[in-house]
Amino acid sequence: MTRTVIWNIEAGAGLSAQDYLAAERRRAAICRSFRDVFTRADFLIAPAASVLPWANDVSDVTEINGLRLETPIDYLAVTFIVSLVGCPVLTLPTPRQMHELPFGIQIIAPPGCEAGLFGFGRVVEEKLNFSHHRPVLI
Repeated sequence: MTRTVIWNIEAGAGLSAQDYLAAERRRAAICRSFRDVFTRADFLIAPAASVLPWANDVSDVTEINGLRLETPIDYLAVTFIVSLVGCPVLTLPTPRQMHELPFGIQIIAPPGCEAGLFGFGRVVEEKLNFSHHRPVLI
């Protein structure tokens, strides 16, 4: 098991019922914030990751731009927060030049709006060239 998996297991084992209920209250508040945003916007667009791809010999992201992360999963916040609130998301690769690291965007929709999300994603793919392009093999 990786250090991150072990950290997750140990962190979960130490939670009390009060901790769980406090986390549920926080999740409900975050859900309300997302609902509020979707009264003013049809979709949210965010990076698909907090960091660019890193070397395979690095097991965990421990800092971003020189700032130390509190937990081994903090670099995933930009994606797990969307799952936490139950929003559908579509991730698309951004256009890139040869030798550029891959990166993507996530298009986030309100719960239950998957059809609109896929339609908007198709427009982004077609009009902005946000689609996967296989690299030329030498």
